[in-house]
Amino acid sequence: MFHTQNLLILTAPPASGKTFWIESLIAAGLESLLIISPLRALKDECLEKWGQGVNVVTPEEWLLRPQYAEVVIFDEFHLNFYWGDTFRPCLWEVFFGLSSSAGLSILLTATLSAPMIEELEEFKRHFDKIFWLDFGNQRLKFSPTRYVKCPSRLWVEDLITCGPRGKGVSLIFCPYRKDVFNWERKLARLGYTSWTCVGGEAKYFKEKLKQDMVPDFIIATSVLSHGVNLPSISCIFFLYPLQNIDFWIQMVARGGRRGESYEVFALENPFGIKWNRWINYLAILWLSLRIQIHHSLRESAPWFLKESSLVRSPIKKGILS
Repeated sequence: MFHTQNLLILTAPPASGKTFWIESLIAAGLESLLIISPLRALKDECLEKWGQGVNVVTPEEWLLRPQYAEVVIFDEFHLNFYWGDTFRPCLWEVFFGLSSSAGLSILLTATLSAPMIEELEEFKRHFDKIFWLDFGNQRLKFSPTRYVKCPSRLWVEDLITCGPRGKGVSLIFCPYRKDVFNWERKLARLGYTSWTCVGGEAKYFKEKLKQDMVPDFIIATSVLSHGVNLPSISCIFFLYPLQNIDFWIQMVARGGRRGESYEVFALENPFGIKWNRWINYLAILWLSLRIQIHHSLRESAPWFLKESSLVRSPIKKGILS
């Protein structure tokens, strides 16, 4: 098979073991193996796990120091379609440069939309054979235990500060960097601990993950939709509507990666999640009632909130008094 130019496409849900599949190739003793990672955080994680003996580089690093291999793995390949035609043309440049010399090119991704598949059809003239192993394209391995479609952003914001919360960490996805830091300050005033992550800070954020303690909240832009293994996430909040199914799946998949239960509160219709319209209405009614009670108690009896289950976690002394 490696004596010709072949393409293998492997699609599987997030957290379904694509990394383990790569490990099996490494364990098989392939001497000529190269992994292209479009995310530096993911590349660093691979080197920490497998050691410096494994060739893992970003596209930019490959352009500075080209190297070739019999088997080349292109991780998170769907990003080529989103970034390769805009601000990172090197993604396509590296792909065509390497795939033309490799015996086997392997594309790993959890999401391939219909337009992407159509474009991949045009690759037939570049390869002798194309294989597609589909273990679940554009699917979640673990669906949320509850999905609530919220009426507005203000409603989601109220849920963040006084809604129900599980035992794990709550993850907030913000549209802009300034929103991330505004929410960090807001939650600090309410007595909650939080970690933040925006573009360019994934490496420093990973250092925080090595600490023994975990925060009440993780607040981030879409930078955390790929490449970083988070602690157990119990709630995911979207502060903006996200219509792109590929990124939506990646972001929702930050929860339940170990099979634990988690909830999602968002503004748009769910993609690929079975939900009952009436159950959603009842959930909105119940949560709205909790929010109204919380706001009433905040004004009339703040001392009650210190021991009440209506708040997310114990309020620090002096915050509400």
